[in-house]
Amino acid sequence: MNRTRTNYRTALLLAVSLIGLSVLSCNLPGAPGAADTPAPTSTLQPDDAPAPPSEAEPTHAPPPPPSGGLIQPSDLTYLGAFAYPSGDEWAYSARALAYYPNGDPDSSDNYPGSLYVTGFDQNDLVGEITIPEPVVSSNFDDLPKASILQPLTDITGGWKDNCTYNDDCIYREVDGLAYLSDVDKVAWNLRDWYNVTDYDQDSLGWSALDMTGAQGVWHIGERPYDNDVFHNAKTCDYLFNAPDSFADAYLSGNSLIAGNQREAGALGGSQGPTLYALAPWTDGNPPASGQNLDALALLYYPENIECVWEGDGDINEHPAPGVCDFPDYRGADHWNGGAWVQSENKSAVLIFGRKGMGDNCYGSEETCGADPCATSSGYHAYPYQPQILFYDPEELKAVLAGTKEPWEVLPYEIYSPADKMIGGECATLGAAAYDRERGLLYVTEREAGPDGETVVHVWKVGK
Repeated sequence: MNRTRTNYRTALLLAVSLIGLSVLSCNLPGAPGAADTPAPTSTLQPDDAPAPPSEAEPTHAPPPPPSGGLIQPSDLTYLGAFAYPSGDEWAYSARALAYYPNGDPDSSDNYPGSLYVTGFDQNDLVGEITIPEPVVSSNFDDLPKASILQPLTDITGGWKDNCTYNDDCIYREVDGLAYLSDVDKVAWNLRDWYNVTDYDQDSLGWSALDMTGAQGVWHIGERPYDNDVFHNAKTCDYLFNAPDSFADAYLSGNSLIAGNQREAGALGGSQGPTLYALAPWTDGNPPASGQNLDALALLYYPENIECVWEGDGDINEHPAPGVCDFPDYRGADHWNGGAWVQSENKSAVLIFGRKGMGDNCYGSEETCGADPCATSSGYHAYPYQPQILFYDPEELKAVLAGTKEPWEVLPYEIYSPADKMIGGECATLGAAAYDRERGLLYVTEREAGPDGETVVHVWKVGK
């Protein structure tokens, strides 16, 4: 496929710079139009956009689902939700989530274990909380609140403020958490969502369960690499675990999955979600700071300028079928978390986020149809929809075998749980974690409460 990557580089850099300036001025508590504000779930769709799916009628994306062995939306039973602990330091949060099976040992309910979570975005701190029994309610005040097991602290041991790749590189967020049973550590990912300098900087590290003894930071995959396959912009966000059985049989033991999305897929990013498999504990104990970790590229969608921008520098409002590798891609799509789930003889890789259902637009809120969920200047595609993408693990095996390209792997099912969201029109799905033993899926909804409080939705996978 012929992919234009240079004709509009300057234009894209300018566009991303304008986004960053707007976000920096708007990304504050109480600013509902910030760039990372959850997306709407309005049923007011453009004439050519699909109606929001119900739980019984999920949206389908090509190709048709392969037969047998796949988790379907009907295999997810909604159990309710609970809220993060009270306090400003826990609001405007939830960029990362990790399930720890041995946490909260005094728990006697049906939701044992604990969650490692990020707190208030601008503090970049991580704490550990309990998992209360969820309640089904559309009223935030009805939800039980988690208790604090470990208070918020700097799990990175200072790495979040110490980017060493270049004199002027920085990290803006702690994005991605995962419990690593092989080494009894909590892994974390550092991200610079702005990064208009295109730095391919390190991101991954780990710490002890008490969030001390941080070690890192490492680069996921070979660097440099042709076509930016392992660029930091594709790997520096969500983290989750593949089943050991699959990892041992097909991923050479690489059971940690990493990914990231970037608006428009610019500067080393992907025009859709990504999946990379690695096992940092096999690269050293620990790997050396700045080390390139062995990794496998399973899923990404290369930047295609024409998918977002037209030849004369204007936004491509509605790309024709086939122009984008990810069907109906929009520059404002956000994919924020993932989980590899199983039930009996079924499995799926789930990706969580929000999808732009309107046309591509770049500019101010007024220019882009009074988008109520992104009032800053940047990419818009109002209205939006919270979505869960379902990927077939068998197709990832085809990528590893060389019979498919990573960008040829598409969701076999798309489901929107908009009716379960609490935050209204601008609700979005965020970070995710999975209790594999009990089949419990935990997914955050950012800013669901009236003062920016985070909610965790809970699904049971399978019977």
